[in-house]
Amino acid sequence: MPKSTTPFWLAAFVLGSGVDILFWGKPVGISFFIWAALALSSAWFLTLKAGSHPARANILLGVIILGLAAQSFLRAEPFSRGLGVLLALIGLMIWAATLRNGNWLHFTVWDYIRAVAVLVFAALTRPFQQPKPAENHPTGGPYSVRLQQGRAVLRGLLLAVPIVGLFALLLASADLVFAKQIETVLQALRLDRLPETLFRLFYIGVLTVIFCGVLLHAVLPRQEIRPSAREAPFLSPFLGWTESSIVLSSVNALFAFFVVLQFRYLFGGQVNIHEAGFTYAEYARRGFGELVWVALISLGLVLALHTITRRETPRRQRSFTLLNGLLIGLVLVILASALQRLILYEQAYGFTRLRTYTYLFIPWLGLLLLTVVGLLFSGQMRRVGLVLLIFGLGYGLLLGFWNVDSWIARQNIQRAMNGQDLDGDYLQTLSADAVPE
Repeated sequence: MPKSTTPFWLAAFVLGSGVDILFWGKPVGISFFIWAALALSSAWFLTLKAGSHPARANILLGVIILGLAAQSFLRAEPFSRGLGVLLALIGLMIWAATLRNGNWLHFTVWDYIRAVAVLVFAALTRPFQQPKPAENHPTGGPYSVRLQQGRAVLRGLLLAVPIVGLFALLLASADLVFAKQIETVLQALRLDRLPETLFRLFYIGVLTVIFCGVLLHAVLPRQEIRPSAREAPFLSPFLGWTESSIVLSSVNALFAFFVVLQFRYLFGGQVNIHEAGFTYAEYARRGFGELVWVALISLGLVLALHTITRRETPRRQRSFTLLNGLLIGLVLVILASALQRLILYEQAYGFTRLRTYTYLFIPWLGLLLLTVVGLLFSGQMRRVGLVLLIFGLGYGLLLGFWNVDSWIARQNIQRAMNGQDLDGDYLQTLSADAVPE
C-alpha cells in the first residue's frame, strides 16, 4: 500500500460520480466514451504519479477500448452499440489487470481468467487495507494527526445536524419570512426526492470503493499474474487418446458425409436440387444459422479436447493434431455452405440485421478457425486465449466500421432498383444510421 491513498480515493470518487452524472436517467451515448476515457486517463495519471508508466502493449489496448467505446455514439444500431460497450468493459478489465506489465499479450485462457479474478478480489479488498504510517512516526506522525482531525470533523457534523435542525424549526415557527427562506432552501435541496438522492449517494459510495480497489491494483499491484511458462491448462488431462480419437473420427465422418452432399446439391447448382424434389430457394434458405452453431460448437470441441486429452507419445500427438485439423477443414466447408445459403436467401428476401450480423460473422469465424489450425500445427495453442480476445474485440470494431443499418438500407434499395420488392416497413424500423442511405 502507498503511504497515502488519497489520490486513489479522489480518482475513484470522480469515476463513481461520473457514472451517476453521465448515466442516471440518460441514454448510453457519448457519455460512455467520456467515462471510458476518464477511466483510462485516471489510471494513467496515477501510474505516472507513482513513478511508473503504462506498458506499451496497454497503450495499444487503450486505443482499441476507445474505438469500441466510440461506437456508443457513432452508431445508433443497438447491437453494434451494445457489443461495443460490452467489449470495451472487458477490455478495461484486462487493461487494468495488466497496466504496468502488458502481460495480456502472452496470456493463456487460464491466465486471463486468473487476472480478472485477482482484479475483482482486489476491487473488493484493497480499499479496506489502511496505508502504513511513516516509520519514523509509528503512532503520532502526520497521518495519525490527519486521521484524528478527520474523525473530529465527522463527529462535529453529526452533532451539529440535529441541533441546527431543531433551532431552524423553532425559528421558522417564530418568523414567517425566515420560514419562507428555509422553505426555499429546502426546495433547492430537493428533499422531496430524498429517497432517490440517498440511493444515488449510496451507489456512488459503493462504486467509489470498487474503483479505488481497481486503481490500487492497476497502479500498485500486490500480485501480478505472469504468463504461464508453457501451456498450463486449468485442469489436468484425464481423457484417454483412444476416446478422443473415436469422438473426433465420428464427428469427422458425419461432417464428411454432410460436405459431400453440399458439393453435390448446394454447390452443384439447381439441377441436382430439383432432382431431389426441392426448389433451389427452399433448399438454400434453411440452415445457415444452425451451420454457424455447428462451427462454433466444433471450435469449442477442439479446444476442450485439446485441454483434457492425454497425448503421451509424439505419434499420438501428431494423430490428434491431424484429426483436429481435418475437423476444422470440414467445418470451413460447412461455413462456406452456410455463407452460400445466406447469400441466396438475402438475394431472394433482402437483408435484415440478423442476416447481416451472420453475413459478417461467418468469414470472421472462418479466419479464426484458420488461425487455430495454424496454432495447432505449430504447437502454439497456449496463444489461443490471445487469439480469441483479438477476434472478439475485432468483431466488435468490424460491426461499428461496417455500419449495419446503412448497409441494409443500401442493399435493399439496390434490390428494389433492380426490380425486386422493397420492404419499406422494415426500413422504417432501422436506426438513424440508415437515414443517409
